Amino acid sequence: MPKPRNWSLKPGLIYHIFSKGIRRTALFEDYVDKNHYLQILKEVQQKFPFKLHSFCLMKNHIHLLIEVVEDQPNVIMQQLNFRYARYFNSRSIFKGHLFEGRFYADPITTIPKFLNTSRYIHLKPCKAMAVQQAENYKWSSYPYLIKSLDCSILFKDKILGHFPHPAAEH
Repeated sequence: MPKPRNWSLKPGLIYHIFSKGIRRTALFEDYVDKNHYLQILKEVQQKFPFKLHSFCLMKNHIHLLIEVVEDQPNVIMQQLNFRYARYFNSRSIFKGHLFEGRFYADPITTIPKFLNTSRYIHLKPCKAMAVQQAENYKWSSYPYLIKSLDCSILFKDKILGHFPHPAAEH
């Protein structure tokens, strides 16, 4: 359900952010687009610090699980979506809006909801039948968590801290 216009997100909280392509059109044509989105995400994260706990880039939508440090999530998402739309439009014949309206944001207020949301995000590629196993989907944070791979934009401690052994031992 969309939030009222005067609804404001607050710094210091964790949010499940969801953005989709207008008319469910593709946000990403190929791996170059996805890599560029992640590069923009890194640049925005450096300018407006936030902790990225989980992410998943699907063909026509994105999921982010972010913990905002200082700035409002609205500022972060405006920068991220604007910069990516500008890039995408310059690379394709598509002009105009790329994202369908305002992003959606669900505040995460409990540890169980945090873990369930991360699981939901990581299982999206399996539900969409993009892969059979989540660890095989390259455009998600899951392989970085489960295989202990390096990902400079990802803050792994909060998720991995809820499991008894390091990810590599699972």
